[in-house]
Amino acid sequence: MLKQLLAGSTLMGLLLFGGASTVRAQQGQPQPGQPQPQPGEMQQPRQMDVSESDLERFAVAIQQIQAIEQQAQAQMIEVIESQGLTIERFNEIAQSQQDPSMQGQVDVSGEEAEIFDQAVERISGIRQEAEMEMESAVQQEGLDVEEFNLISQAVQQDPSLQQRVMEMLGE
Repeated sequence: MLKQLLAGSTLMGLLLFGGASTVRAQQGQPQPGQPQPQPGEMQQPRQMDVSESDLERFAVAIQQIQAIEQQAQAQMIEVIESQGLTIERFNEIAQSQQDPSMQGQVDVSGEEAEIFDQAVERISGIRQEAEMEMESAVQQEGLDVEEFNLISQAVQQDPSLQQRVMEMLGE
């Protein structure tokens, strides 16, 4: 469960079809506008000693983030289905727009493209609101986003920390 949460939800990822999100920030991936490592340059993650208190605050924030993600996913699904699309069709269209090799393989009518675009616009608003709520949830636990991300990286890289967080989450 923790690994799934830290890796981000598959549905959320597919619905966002690669947009910048908090999930990527949690995974420690470079955000747009941040300097990228040069080829051959070793990117050293900033090491962090994680206290028990930090880990507890992190675990509480993870629970809140999970609830926010679930709510956002439900809203996104509702938007897609209210537009008359299935999740599968929405994702197929999204993937065809991202992958040039698929563009000729997926037939999208003008009306369907317009419906898709409307759904994307509404989903973008839901995603932005969810990201703000997630950031707020992290801050309510006394962590800033950078600290949260560093703890997340440490947890991902250290099985003993993963185990401790899972115990805190009751898994």
